[in-house]
Amino acid sequence: MPGLTPSQLATFNSTGYLIIPDYLTPSEITSCLTETNNLLTTFPLDTHPLTQFTTGDSSPTDKHVGDTYFLESGDKVRFFFEPSAIDSTTSRLLKPKHEAVNKIGHSLHTLSEPFKSITLSERNAEIAKSLGFKDPRVLQSMRVLVYGSAECRGVVDCVAGCREGECEFGDGEGES
Repeated sequence: MPGLTPSQLATFNSTGYLIIPDYLTPSEITSCLTETNNLLTTFPLDTHPLTQFTTGDSSPTDKHVGDTYFLESGDKVRFFFEPSAIDSTTSRLLKPKHEAVNKIGHSLHTLSEPFKSITLSERNAEIAKSLGFKDPRVLQSMRVLVYGSAECRGVVDCVAGCREGECEFGDGEGES
């Protein structure tokens, strides 16, 4: 199985990233979207600490609400909420959980078959080799959910596509 072409390597080396059109098959995309929906539907709110994901950009003292939940998520599939989705006085969700979660992490690549089959694929291994990695490892994985540009602000510096109110992956009104 081939890694990256010389042209792709040159692009990656000059920009620091690479977009590979149609890298995932429609079936793989559907499988991951279905799995995401299943994960969101089946996780129980009654035992969840309503951990919010923040980047800590607003203040040096900002922390994830529920730091233990976050810090112990490396070998689990856990759900993190957008801070604006939770009422700060009642600690209740202000929107349906499907729209309140902004990130699912951090061990989808080991605990979720659709994500595992894509992440730990031979084609990814070949790409890593073509980039010069000798013993590449996947240490964490996540699914970032974006439900509009205002929600995206700051989560991943809008790598998911939202910039200045525009979303590269659609109109900013759904998941990306």
